Amino acid sequence: MATIAPEQQQRSGRDPLRYHLHYQHGKPGGSAYAGGSSFMERVSEAVASGMGTVAFLVASSAVILAWVLTNHVITFLGNSWTGLLNGKGFDPAPFILLNLVFSAVAFFTGALVIIAQKAQTRTDQANETAAAKHREELAQYQTDLLQKNTDLTEQIHTLTEQMNALTEQVHAATCGRPSST
Repeated sequence: MATIAPEQQQRSGRDPLRYHLHYQHGKPGGSAYAGGSSFMERVSEAVASGMGTVAFLVASSAVILAWVLTNHVITFLGNSWTGLLNGKGFDPAPFILLNLVFSAVAFFTGALVIIAQKAQTRTDQANETAAAKHREELAQYQTDLLQKNTDLTEQIHTLTEQMNALTEQVHAATCGRPSST
């Protein structure tokens, strides 16, 4: 794909990213999403981005381990082996409260991911529309350049014919006979 030189861009007075103005990254309150984003969309994106990381897995594992240790080890230390073996923690085995927390996290994670995907879909559609407009403009620009090239070629051809005629006239005037070219 051809690029437009900066001086050509200045002459045309057109911003090459004019169809992508839905991105406001450098501006206050800007959003990576087309049409901006709501508070919930920004939160969803942050949560969805953070959940697919090693740090999230380590933190989640630490919470689970802390839950189990707090629930049973502190009871163990306080009540000796009896507390551990009888499961007398604040959330006794099979950890129903912990399962409830995981279910709630799964519910909210699913909802946040869906919200983030909807915002991304909106952005993708805006990008697709912008790209189509840009392609259309480039096609028109190429057509215009081709027409200018054709016009210049025709002018060169006409000038070449005139130059040949003048050369023959000069040759005839100086040599007295027409050239055999």
